[in-house]
Formats: sequence, structure tokens, C-alpha cells
Amino acid sequence: MGATQNTSDANLKKYQQIETFAEMHSIDHFPPGRGIGHQIMVEEGYAWPGTMCVASDSHSNHYGGIGCLGSPLVRTDAASIWATSRTWWQIPPVARVNFAGTLPPGVTAKDIAVALNIFFKSDVLNHAIEFTGYEETMASLPVDSRYPLNSKLV
Repeated sequence: MGATQNTSDANLKKYQQIETFAEMHSIDHFPPGRGIGHQIMVEEGYAWPGTMCVASDSHSNHYGGIGCLGSPLVRTDAASIWATSRTWWQIPPVARVNFAGTLPPGVTAKDIAVALNIFFKSDVLNHAIEFTGYEETMASLPVDSRYPLNSKLV
């Protein structure tokens, strides 16, 4: 088992139970210390362009950096699904951000995200945000720099 912040017997027992459950049901399992959930999903190929990925991580919107629609599924959602075998998603309104030009030296995607938060305020709450732009613009934003745009907005 990898590193955990809470090393109490009760917490370590919980992680052991999760690992045992995953093994019993042939479910992929990544132990504590392996990494951050929303990054693991991309690194291990669970999220990819043109798909939808659901995860128990509030940063599931991170998947948008590779063109994947990400949606969090929190504990209460999961409990409801286990109890009823059903779920649903509301299709949100889409706010489109169209980029033009290229970033000046020293300006990062995180800077864009901070500026957009100031500009948007709460106007895009509960929206899907689609980032588009001219080919030269999008080529100037490497994939790994697109993640902050998706993870740091409102």
C-alpha cells in the first residue's frame, strides 16, 4: 500500500477493504500514493478525446484538457445508483470561449483561467465550457497546459 496522510488503524483498514473489494470484482485499483485521481484517469487511458468519463473526483472537469467530457459522481450519487441502479445527467447550457492569436511569452494557461474567472464571475455556473480557437491558437496551447483551463474555472 502506498503512502496515506491518515495512518490510523481505522483508515488503513478502510483502504485494505477497498483493495480487497476491487480484487474480488476484478476492478482496477490504484492505491494511496499512486497519484491524484483525475490525473490517473488520463494517464491510464480511462479518459480520452470524444468520450465521457465519470469519476469520484471534483476535478473531473480536468478531462476537458484532452477533449473528454468529465463529470464528477460524488458519494451520495454513487449511493443512489447502488440503491436504484439508475442515474441521469442534466445536459447543461454551453458557454463557448473562442481563442484568437497566441499567448505572449510568460503568459500561461493558468493566467487565462484566472482572467476568465474574473470575467465570468458566476455567469457560467452549471455550464459546460467549450474552448475553441484558430488552429494556430490551439497549437500554441500544449495539451498539458490545457488542464488548468478546465480545472481552475469557477
